[in-house]
Amino acid sequence: NEVTFGDYKLADIPNTCVSAIKAVKDLKFNYITIHLSSGIKAIKAAKKVAGSTKLIGVTILTSLDEESLKQIGFDKSINKLVLHQAKLASKANLDGIVCSPKEIKLVKKVFKKEIITPGIRMFKDKKVDQVRTMSPKQAIKNGATALVIGRSLTKGNIEKNIQKLISELK
Repeated sequence: NEVTFGDYKLADIPNTCVSAIKAVKDLKFNYITIHLSSGIKAIKAAKKVAGSTKLIGVTILTSLDEESLKQIGFDKSINKLVLHQAKLASKANLDGIVCSPKEIKLVKKVFKKEIITPGIRMFKDKKVDQVRTMSPKQAIKNGATALVIGRSLTKGNIEKNIQKLISELK
């Protein structure tokens, strides 16, 4: 079973989000992402045209910490924002949500569908661009339904890294 994921992270007005989904419909993605910060109107409009493609709401990026949010202009904590966005995703009847593994337990209180978590690390990176990270085993223990693992698998010997992942999850 092949799964295709259009990680577009749409973030625009309702009409533009709808047009973007319609433009890629023939690619038959299983999933397409949209930033929850686009607002309820854009999210609901996108969901309406997504059809059988699962629409996944993206919360606060894993590269952002509390200080980064303040610089952007947010005055709520990451946890409060992610919880608020998870409620929005639930209200819009989205199929899933993307959040840091550190917010999974919080999200599960208000969102009962798929929880996809980036920020998965199997080893310490010297150059870290994601600040809210966790091991695969801990993310699954917290309730993630799917993990996004990039460099931890592709950096170095891929086969060896996959074996490490498998043994960690046993």
